[in-house]
Amino acid sequence: MMRSLYAGVSGLKNHQTRMDVIGNNIANVNTIGFKKSRVVFQDMLSQTLKSATAPTQNKAGTNPQQVGLGMSLASIDVIHTPGSSQSTGKNTDLSIEGDGYFMVADGEKTYYTRAGDFDLDTNYTFFHGSSGLVAKGILADAIGNIDPTALIENIYLDQYISSPARATTGINFAKNVDSRVSPQVKTLDPATSHNNLTPTVVSLNDIPFSNVTVTDSNGVKLVENAADGYSIDYATGELTIAAGAATEDYTISYNTPNYSLSVLAYDSKGDTHTVNIHLSKIDHNKWAVNTSVDNAFNSSGQGILEFDPVSGDLINSTVTNTIQTVDGAADLDFSYDFSNIKEFAGDFTITYTGQDGYSAGFLEEVSVDSGGILNGSYSNGESRKLAQLTIATFTNPAGLTKVGNNLYTVSNNSGLPDAGVPGVSGRGVINPETLEMSNVDLSEEFVDMIITQRGFQANSRIITTSDQILEELVNLHR
Repeated sequence: MMRSLYAGVSGLKNHQTRMDVIGNNIANVNTIGFKKSRVVFQDMLSQTLKSATAPTQNKAGTNPQQVGLGMSLASIDVIHTPGSSQSTGKNTDLSIEGDGYFMVADGEKTYYTRAGDFDLDTNYTFFHGSSGLVAKGILADAIGNIDPTALIENIYLDQYISSPARATTGINFAKNVDSRVSPQVKTLDPATSHNNLTPTVVSLNDIPFSNVTVTDSNGVKLVENAADGYSIDYATGELTIAAGAATEDYTISYNTPNYSLSVLAYDSKGDTHTVNIHLSKIDHNKWAVNTSVDNAFNSSGQGILEFDPVSGDLINSTVTNTIQTVDGAADLDFSYDFSNIKEFAGDFTITYTGQDGYSAGFLEEVSVDSGGILNGSYSNGESRKLAQLTIATFTNPAGLTKVGNNLYTVSNNSGLPDAGVPGVSGRGVINPETLEMSNVDLSEEFVDMIITQRGFQANSRIITTSDQILEELVNLHR
């Protein structure tokens, strides 16, 4: 008789536990990243009244006679199925599509969570909003590169608040230069008289100029920088015929630009300098390039562009780097990329497509992409990678221990975390501007609640009925 009482008591206690779990599930129906739990029952040890007997030649065997002693909890399992993603419009709200948990830390202690409500505080710490713990990931190096095998550490972004200036090292150009135009040639008139006793200096006033020729009365051209030739100061426009040149009259001619355009270049301090590019047609499919920096003609940054007569593609460029001394900063030293310029019979449309220099700037905004990469936007218009969030997977996620605040810790049965960048080795990918909702299904919980209620009522009836029988037994002496 007492056995039924204790069986009923075990049923009441464990159905109450199940009700507690259901109540907790329903209470967290709108908790981000929450994973519901379920209760599994099992029967308790049974009392054997009579053991089983084996069959004999003349008699059948008998089954054991056992009376159960009630029920107990087999397990309370956490169900780690994914919840629905809810769009929030906030870029630092993140959810994981697939397996894995965000990693957050309180000092040296690491926790794991599916709740991705992250934010950036005034100290530029990327932190977990639900718990205030610091997010963990891989920090970028000084130029924005991220090594996926590097150390996983707390994401402090204070070292990335400013973006230092970068000097221009290359300027790129594209589009078309008009093949229909003719060379613009100027000739000094009258011819320059020269004797072989002293150098003769002539000023070429059309700076910049290119393709200079110095020809004597017999049609022989002098060689630039030869002892009996000529030299040019491209910055001042002074042409000097050497004293060693033959004594006679010289015709001087040169080409002036057909087109000019301006671009900006940055020095090592982030200051801007105006670079003027001058293009002068000197022959079919050939163009001379001259440059000036801050309106001062530059003796470097010169050369010839040669185009294919059939395809119009650039086939050769001899344009050298522009090198210019700058007060208070490192010398300018940058190259020109004309590889995307074409020469067709069409309007001149050449434009610069980019250069790699910029001024100093300050971090204004941090955004996260689907790879978990934190990108910083700076006041100078630059963008660079700052860090990458890491996530961890477990062999047995149900073995993790809940510690509150949407957090889990490793247990003896969860297995060790396999931590790394998203989208690799079975880890899920990150969805920015979304949060993972609870995986609680209210319809299931209400059905389980009804079943639990009926189970509790039935077990209470066991106790009531057993009590009535005991009462009858006590009253037998009457």
